[in-house]
Amino acid sequence: MKKILVLVLMLGILLTSSFPVAASEMTNTPTDNSSLTEKELFYIINEMGLTSEEIPFFDKNTLRMLIDNNARKISNTAPKLYSLESEGQNTNDFTARALIKDQDISIFGVALEMTSDVPGSKKIYILGSFQWLVKPLLHFTDKMSVGYPVTNEFYLPTSGGSIRQHNNETCNLFGQNGWTCTSSTTPSNHDIGAGVAASFDLIGTANLTKGSFNQVVYTQKKSGKSNLLFRYGHRVLLGTVGVSVFPSIGLAVTPGTTTETLDYVTEISW
Repeated sequence: MKKILVLVLMLGILLTSSFPVAASEMTNTPTDNSSLTEKELFYIINEMGLTSEEIPFFDKNTLRMLIDNNARKISNTAPKLYSLESEGQNTNDFTARALIKDQDISIFGVALEMTSDVPGSKKIYILGSFQWLVKPLLHFTDKMSVGYPVTNEFYLPTSGGSIRQHNNETCNLFGQNGWTCTSSTTPSNHDIGAGVAASFDLIGTANLTKGSFNQVVYTQKKSGKSNLLFRYGHRVLLGTVGVSVFPSIGLAVTPGTTTETLDYVTEISW
């Protein structure tokens, strides 16, 4: 039965990557994960713990890195759809929006524990991701953050005064030309014990935008249970999306009259 599930998933990835652009928009499928082998997919589903719905949020190189580091999923949620008040009745439907009526954006957050390269510390890989399902009416610079309580005793890897093991990427779709992506290894904001954030430029000429960030954290606590708060901040006026540190949730985008926020909460156990 498990082998049949893997074969079905492989067929789905291959078909999705060969469809016209709209198919990949709906599933957030990267263009380069169709080369995953049946053995790799079997491991990702049955050992790592990712579902077929979650796999497309990772590119093949990340998935193979996670396999090599014996990663296992330690969070408990799935991708979620949201509507934004600032978008109103947005009719810029570039996707088959009839399937997801009145939804503007999908958000996903996940955490995986992996083999640690620091003696005495646990190593956790955190990924936050979003995809617009419509062409945004307002095009400024948005942010997405992940925060956690200081009681987790998470710490960020650093070198030369900079945060390491961070990556964020913004991808824009222009017509039928496919996705154009830019990336950075520097978070837009961080707090050593409370979380990180990344910024994403929305381009007015793009039909769709998607983005993600990932950050490795370490902890010397052998086990624990906690919430992670992923927060997406959509800027509705010219200016900068603010970020604050809150006592109970850690670092997060600051809500306000010029920034509409969406919260995605997950529970982790390590």
